Amino acid sequence: MYRVSYANGDFFTDDRIALALIKYANVLAIVDSADVVEIPGVDTDGKVRRIHLIIGPASQIVMMETDLDHVELPVDEAVHNLARRARQRLPSSEGIGDFGLDPADPAATTQPGEQ
Repeated sequence: MYRVSYANGDFFTDDRIALALIKYANVLAIVDSADVVEIPGVDTDGKVRRIHLIIGPASQIVMMETDLDHVELPVDEAVHNLARRARQRLPSSEGIGDFGLDPADPAATTQPGEQ
């Protein structure tokens, strides 16, 4: 789980959702645009919530890995939605935000910490 800090608030979400969110924020910065997104997350009281964010070129999102236990969230749906939005804004966005890895590099398809 990642802790996401945004606009004086914090929430937690699945690793894949957090990384898809930061990639989409990167795409929006490239195309100088903004969007409102809804993602599943966990509030600081441990309750599952729908989180609404406006993200764009000036967004200051901080994410940090945590040791929190995994919480069941609709990950695939959220990641697919964020990836679809990124492709609509910037069709060549494949690989953007992949921690500097070349999309042709097989390591580019793994998440940080995976081999």
